Amino acid sequence: MTPPLFAQQQKRVVSGTVYDENIAPVKGVSIQESGANNGATTNGEGKFSIVVTTEKPTIEISHVGYLSKKIVLKENENAIDIYLDPDAANLSNVVVVGYGTQKKASMVGAISQVSAEDLKKSFAPNLSNSLAGRAAGVITVMGSGKPGDDASKIYIRGMATTNNTDPLVLVDGAERDWTQIDPTDIESFSVLKDASATAVFGVRGANGVILITTKRGQKGKPVLGITSRSSAQTPIRLPNYLGSYDFAVLTNEALRNEGKPEEYTKEDLEHYRLKNSPYTHPDNDYYRDFLKGASFEQNVNVNARGGSDFLAYYISASLLHQEGLYKTFDNSLYNTNANYNRYNFRSNLDFNVTPTTKLGVDLTGRLENRTQPNFDADLFDKTRRLPPNYQAYINPNGTMGGRSDESRLAPYALLSSFGNRLRHTNVLEGVFNLNQKLNAITKGLSFRAQLSFNSSFKSRIDIKEKPELWQYDKFGVYTKNKERTDISYESGKGPATRRTALESALNYNNVFAKDHSVTGMLLYQQSQYWNEFDIPIGYRGFVGRVTYGFRSKYLFEFNAGYNGSMQFSKEHRYGLFPALSLGWVPTEERWWPKNNIITYLKIRGSYGEVGNDKIGDFKYLYQQRYNLLPNEDGWNIKWGETGGTTERAIAEGQPGNSNVTWERARKSNLGLDAKFFDSKVSLSFDVFGEYRNDILAIPYSVPLVFGMNNPQTTERKDGQGLPPENLGVVKNKGMEFELGYNSNGKNINYFIKGNFTFARNKIYRIDEEGKKYEWQKKEGKRIGQHFGLTDIGLYQREDFEMDDKGQLVLTGGYPTLKKGIPVPSFGVVYPGDARYADLNNDGIIDSYDIGAIGHGVVPEYVYGLNMGISWKNLDLSVLFQGAGNADFYFKEDAVWEFNAAGKVMQQHLGRYQNDDPTTWKTATYPLLHPSENANNHQKTTRWLFSRNYLRLKNAELGFTFPRQILNKVHLSSARAFISGNNLLTWDRMMNWDPESGSENGNQYPQLRVWTFGLSVNL
Repeated sequence: MTPPLFAQQQKRVVSGTVYDENIAPVKGVSIQESGANNGATTNGEGKFSIVVTTEKPTIEISHVGYLSKKIVLKENENAIDIYLDPDAANLSNVVVVGYGTQKKASMVGAISQVSAEDLKKSFAPNLSNSLAGRAAGVITVMGSGKPGDDASKIYIRGMATTNNTDPLVLVDGAERDWTQIDPTDIESFSVLKDASATAVFGVRGANGVILITTKRGQKGKPVLGITSRSSAQTPIRLPNYLGSYDFAVLTNEALRNEGKPEEYTKEDLEHYRLKNSPYTHPDNDYYRDFLKGASFEQNVNVNARGGSDFLAYYISASLLHQEGLYKTFDNSLYNTNANYNRYNFRSNLDFNVTPTTKLGVDLTGRLENRTQPNFDADLFDKTRRLPPNYQAYINPNGTMGGRSDESRLAPYALLSSFGNRLRHTNVLEGVFNLNQKLNAITKGLSFRAQLSFNSSFKSRIDIKEKPELWQYDKFGVYTKNKERTDISYESGKGPATRRTALESALNYNNVFAKDHSVTGMLLYQQSQYWNEFDIPIGYRGFVGRVTYGFRSKYLFEFNAGYNGSMQFSKEHRYGLFPALSLGWVPTEERWWPKNNIITYLKIRGSYGEVGNDKIGDFKYLYQQRYNLLPNEDGWNIKWGETGGTTERAIAEGQPGNSNVTWERARKSNLGLDAKFFDSKVSLSFDVFGEYRNDILAIPYSVPLVFGMNNPQTTERKDGQGLPPENLGVVKNKGMEFELGYNSNGKNINYFIKGNFTFARNKIYRIDEEGKKYEWQKKEGKRIGQHFGLTDIGLYQREDFEMDDKGQLVLTGGYPTLKKGIPVPSFGVVYPGDARYADLNNDGIIDSYDIGAIGHGVVPEYVYGLNMGISWKNLDLSVLFQGAGNADFYFKEDAVWEFNAAGKVMQQHLGRYQNDDPTTWKTATYPLLHPSENANNHQKTTRWLFSRNYLRLKNAELGFTFPRQILNKVHLSSARAFISGNNLLTWDRMMNWDPESGSENGNQYPQLRVWTFGLSVNL
């Protein structure tokens, strides 16, 4: 038999339909027969017909945005339905939304995405620190740099409530801790911002929602990926404290300013200046002596990805070791550095049980170990306060130096012989998915069910000991201040938490008459969360969504969540949260001019209502509270006769408020998406507004004489007080945009992408205690607004009564202000002390002159500029990120002199000096005092520092190894890179980082990180 005759006999026609993940037919899909030159393309209804010619035909299916498939045709199999799986790596076409996905072309909600590649470039041990500058609408404030405790605060479109502003975060559809996910495992990261995108989350969606999906398997041969990163970490900024000589000089000056005898003699000053007597006159630099020049970090991720017709898998394991900045000393029993170790494991499995049934099993485990020295605060709480001449670390006779006050112990004792604390966290998480296509019932119908659980358990081991401490003074006298406490061990467990969730949904997706695209979803969900012995929190409800699109140019979407929270009484437990959004794509109109200037334009708008049930620590405000009173005198109950037993008492506390309910957020959004010049330029622009009412707040306007209210700045020990009510109102509005440009050439590709977010809030109603003047009220101000005195300079000698000899007139031993100059009520003032504005012009500086000052704590605007270029095998990317319209208040050791008998800083050299007239008009710091000064150390504009900054957030240079090298070592791909995070910062914060969160400077510093890494695929 000749080959042509054989081929002719084997020809047969195979036809079928190609569907996407939503059971909608896909147009333009390429169908090719392997080893032959024949092919076909699906029509508008997703149908195709192809003539196959080989003996055992295999057809290859490919389409942009979807994973390619190969199907071996069975004998006599001439009709086939093909279901495409979206290529999650191609996020330009598919967007993860609440309880599903949508094609980007049909999306009308306000959703931002951060690519997995960008998250890896800004790699940080805590994922929240990788978001800054990456997405419009996301405001971040970087926290402490302490290993294992370094999360950023996230605000989506600013602040619209005086209560909790944290967004809801779902990982693979389940609520869980997300900050410790290895970025290598992330497939997509979506931020849902407007009501259209978040209404499906009902009572929990008002603060925005973050959706994270992790990588999944895909059909093909196994691919083993290994990524290793080695990093060096240094503090971004440390405070500039003065040494012992300047400390002694300024101490004497401060004492003289108040007419007190000097503490240090000329001989003392000479010893400090020459540094020739380190035992009697030490000059300690605690940051130099107890901090490393750099600490190290290591991250390794190993993953495998692949699959067959039956099973697709993604399996990943990673190790993170983050070393603290503390120096450690010889101690074979324990480590006292602030170290953090994390071990992650992830297994995502997808089983194609039948052509229409898919089962997913995801298991995730995480083990975290944290260590630190055995004391409550960071070492920085000690180093910021101890004067440089406080105590030698080791005395001449070899004993350990130290005083009796444990709050001021020398760091050497704390780091070498005080024990350590080890904290373990074990996390186990699981998600089980069932997806069933129901085309047999009706085309486009499917069913999905998901069961998830999270379990977390913590335990601790404390090693405790205290060394013998001796004080050696400048007269050569030894004094024992503390006896040795032998080593002991203490362990404990908890807290333990657990969360379970169940959801099931019917989905519908179909196209009618080629032009009408319809989707629908009806979902039931419930969840419950347990924390130790607390009463659990539970949620239950229904979600609905309907979308309609006509020829991809007229878009309609309706979302609604009807759900409830167990935190509220039965009468106020459930609510309906609807949202409507519309979209129009003019470029799809026939009359739109076909040119390369505006190649795509979409106009969209939405309006809806969402809720927020994060109302405080106590979860059931509708219940009467009973409180265990403090275990101290005056609060105990004595039983029996004199000398009988004493027990802690239980008292009736805060009454319940059965009317408490969730906050209500009415959100509106108007936006557009556009592409210009052959889609090289892209623009997304949104303006938004939010009216948040029913915000929970204490009714402080009720007079204290009623006997139930709590003073605004204190808390009653018996826990009594009026219950909170839904009475606050806040409006938040703003705008955001993303603008990008991409250029793809033969050898050189480059891009530039910027984003900007502005969000301003205003408190319209908050029940506060009566205020006499408008400037004292929180109403009409921003959330987080600072309140304090307005600094107008320093008192000058001419402000005081002077005698004929030009000397200050003293009354009762203190200077006397001239008539007409407002008199401060906080204490005696001298020339050079801080002077404040008399806002009410009553001649007295007091609490009535405290008003709104500066900007709020959270930035009103943030921005990012991301740029990159690649040439052949080299690539370079740079990210600049910044923020503005925010101020931070520093106090105590962070800015004041001699606070709590503490040290002084570089800025104090600019002080007002009585004996130097050149400083009277030019001083940048008030007159020095030897301890806290009631007048100078008020909260004022002087101690507000701008949080405006621009930061070189990330830079990465990479080299991709060429194919000829990879073939020799049997690798499919390999890339080496060097990157840096938090490299440069331009700001006006002086001693502290502009994102610092500690008012008194006791926070572990933020870190600058240099990383070298290698990523290979086998």
